[in-house]
Amino acid sequence: MNESIAERNGKRNVEEKKQHYDDSKIVELCRVPTEIEALPIQSLLENYGIRCILQSDVTRSVYPFTVDGLAEVRIFVADRDLEEAKDILRQSGNTCCEDE
Repeated sequence: MNESIAERNGKRNVEEKKQHYDDSKIVELCRVPTEIEALPIQSLLENYGIRCILQSDVTRSVYPFTVDGLAEVRIFVADRDLEEAKDILRQSGNTCCEDE
């Protein structure tokens, strides 16, 4: 079965990205008030090939309310992706990284 150039390049890029992440530290990119604001950022970064981790101190609940920043979500990326992620967010008009 013939493998297309795109498929070969895709496999190579996956291996390169895996090595890239294996050698990286995880650093905080920014914080946002809620998961509702964090999910589009995660999606945007992943569309550019930047994996990220969302972390919050809130456990999931059936009650959709928060008190005094309790639902704050921290977004983490590999240290090697930090500047690129900030640039992508700036270009998209997102201001979550401007205070840092």
